[in-house]
Amino acid sequence: MKACSLRIWISFVALAYAGLCGPARAQTTSGSADVRGLTVREIHPKVTPTPFPLDAGTGHARVLEFRSPDQMSGADRGLADASQAEIARRAGLQGFDLRNDGEGQRSWGYEQAVCPVFPEHVILEYSRSNGPGDVTLFSAVIPRGEGHVRVIPVRRRSYSLFTPASSNALTLNDFNHMVLEGQAGLSPDWLTLGLCYAALAGGHVRAALLAQTPDAEVYPLLAPANLTVSGKGGAEVRFDDATPDIKAMEWTLLFGQNGHLLKVRHTVSQELVEKAVPGSATEVRGTAVNGQEVDLNKSVHSED
Repeated sequence: MKACSLRIWISFVALAYAGLCGPARAQTTSGSADVRGLTVREIHPKVTPTPFPLDAGTGHARVLEFRSPDQMSGADRGLADASQAEIARRAGLQGFDLRNDGEGQRSWGYEQAVCPVFPEHVILEYSRSNGPGDVTLFSAVIPRGEGHVRVIPVRRRSYSLFTPASSNALTLNDFNHMVLEGQAGLSPDWLTLGLCYAALAGGHVRAALLAQTPDAEVYPLLAPANLTVSGKGGAEVRFDDATPDIKAMEWTLLFGQNGHLLKVRHTVSQELVEKAVPGSATEVRGTAVNGQEVDLNKSVHSED
């Protein structure tokens, strides 16, 4: 009786299996999209729009080139000279007087921040130093074609604006307008874009990059520049300023998925410092592995 019940149960399972798997085989061979009243269709992952391509072809420029007036190209120097009156007028509206240095005041000077991601603009950094603790600085942007001169205040006699130039709305607005005025739109070179933004805010940044070899690592070690894209399509560009002999600062630029710069943070970097750890030397002798003698006779250090 038990053997008969067992045979019936096995037959029932076999029939059920054939009933379940039969339509699947038919779908595979015939290509039908209908399985027992259910419609089957191929699902393609939704592509999230991002402002920057996710490849390794960008993000390698560590610094921008800065040129004195004598080092500038003839075209750029001529454009700067022709724009001096307009720069002085707009700087005056921001409280910077280029025409009258005043008694005891040193004269103004400027240098060009060469930004390859903004080929249709000339960026100049104007400064005047009357000694330690008394430095005035602003940036001027000159369009090569249509547009108007822009002046971005950075520091007045070493005092920052109420909202620092690195993160205030004026700097963000001018940066976004420069992107819109460019014929090619937002450059895919996210790190150079970040360095150019820092130049608008009066910074000379030397970005920390990933060391190619362990021997190339220099302490204190800073996080290498990186690009992060969110699931909603926005992007975060982050880099540390590794310029020697200054406090290391971190720049974080937040972009929308359309390439619009939304927010900038400028904070003190988190540094990885080198610290000697006391330990004791231990000698490890050779041991037999799979019948072969392995020589491990060397000195290693273990922590106490």
